[in-house]
Amino acid sequence: MNVGKKEQKSKYVKGTNNYMKKIFISTILIFVLLLIFVTAFLWQNGTIRNTIQLLEYRDSYQAVFLNNGQVYFGNIAELTNEYVFLEDPYSIKVQQKETAEEESAQSEIKLLSIEDEFYKPEGYMLIKKSEILFIEELKDSSQIINIIENY
Repeated sequence: MNVGKKEQKSKYVKGTNNYMKKIFISTILIFVLLLIFVTAFLWQNGTIRNTIQLLEYRDSYQAVFLNNGQVYFGNIAELTNEYVFLEDPYSIKVQQKETAEEESAQSEIKLLSIEDEFYKPEGYMLIKKSEILFIEELKDSSQIINIIENY
């Protein structure tokens, strides 16, 4: 009779092991599917794409060209689905200088911080993505970066 009980016990243990394996595999499968759906959702709403793009812009300067012809230089510090957060933005100002001798106008190009505008804004800009034509990364050897760092 002891042999019969041992066989029943080993069948019970084997059945329990199979049941536990099925639960474990099901749990792993549910976790993987959940991970796939969360990743797809974050990709669709732009969170992952914005983070990847922001990592490319880290510790460098960009030129942001707008639909209206304006260009701002600065560091893109944050991206959302709707806005680009530009830190320490600068813009190009062109001033006409007339010379009395030649009676012709000469252009003087200056790079000015937006903080120097007469209405004294903060040192950042939120730019709607729909207003951005394109963004260019500036090389470390750019004269714009040299002017900004020595401003």
